[in-house]
Amino acid sequence: MASQFFSSAGSNAVGTLMVDYLVKPIDRRIRYLFRFNQIVEDLRKKEKMLITSQTQLKEDVKEAKLQNREIEKDVEDWLTNAETVLQEAHNLEIRIQENRKCFSCCPNLCWRYWLSKEMDEKNVSITQLVDSSKFDRVGRRVSLPGIEFFTPKDLIASKSSVSALNEIMESLKDDAINMIGVWGMRGVGKTTLVHSVGNKAKESQLFDHVVMAVVSETPDIGKIQDKIADFLGLKLQKMTKEGKAAELWILLKSQKRVLIILDDICKELDLKDVGIPFGEDHRARGCKIIFTTRNKKVCDSMKCQSMIVLDVLDEQEAWSLLKLHARLENASPAIVKVAMEVARGCRGLPLAIVTLGKVLRGKSVNGWKLASHKLKSSRLMDIEYLGEEDKKMLTCILNN
Repeated sequence: MASQFFSSAGSNAVGTLMVDYLVKPIDRRIRYLFRFNQIVEDLRKKEKMLITSQTQLKEDVKEAKLQNREIEKDVEDWLTNAETVLQEAHNLEIRIQENRKCFSCCPNLCWRYWLSKEMDEKNVSITQLVDSSKFDRVGRRVSLPGIEFFTPKDLIASKSSVSALNEIMESLKDDAINMIGVWGMRGVGKTTLVHSVGNKAKESQLFDHVVMAVVSETPDIGKIQDKIADFLGLKLQKMTKEGKAAELWILLKSQKRVLIILDDICKELDLKDVGIPFGEDHRARGCKIIFTTRNKKVCDSMKCQSMIVLDVLDEQEAWSLLKLHARLENASPAIVKVAMEVARGCRGLPLAIVTLGKVLRGKSVNGWKLASHKLKSSRLMDIEYLGEEDKKMLTCILNN
């Protein structure tokens, strides 16, 4: 009995091997020759399936990028492979059409065999790609580079800005302080200062996230909300300002250490309207807020625990800044004399000094004299080599 069993089993095994190695290959070859049109249709169906999977994954990648996520390498590899396979399938389709025209009356069986074999192999590749098109994670969250917080290399630190920077950094380390107001006249350098604060806060890892948004005279709450979410690497799902505020509030409350910088607040801003938790809602290791304003009263109305004033440059600081941006190291004594008058005419405001220094760079003595004259007579709009935006800005900060 045992010998019969093993003999039978051996016969079955040999039979299976014979089918695998002899019958199936013959069957495939026959299929390549006589089911050519069916293989073409199979390829086209598989192509459509792959295109659908590719389109869906591209949408997922687009969504991940909007949320500032870094795309996983296996996802990128899949998309690259899919693009390659689809191009190869397209090339096969071209060859099919070309050869059909050549052999419409008398098919070339050799051509059909090899082309069918290529299509069959391509079907296998496409099936494998479609089956592997689902990913647990398309992109991963990464720390944003915070480019906006890099301080200009040619910045000259004034006594006032250094003092203010140190005072702000000390306030950020104080758990009793979560609202810091920085005030000073327009053009004094408040924005540059808080950029430096943001940079130092990131470098020293005081906070997990440092975000910044511009408020201005007519606040666009929706844009402010989107900017904060963008820095956090998130995308708000709600459409209304109120919905976004509620969503942002919850998101920020879930964060341990967040520094929010609001630049250029002109009047009291209700942080709840934006969705920023503050005070007892987010104490100590939670959300801290720095804002800049031209009006000290805003600091009072926003109930700041720390109010820091930024003063204008003194005369020597103003001259050093103008000399740097106008590149006056080797200027003639005549130009230097007039340039010093221009520096004084800028009233110690870094924004005015930098702007005029750049446009007057390389100008003749007469060019400098014209600028000095317009400054003294408050006719900045008449300086022809200034751009329109610069004219408006300088008029605004120097004629007030």
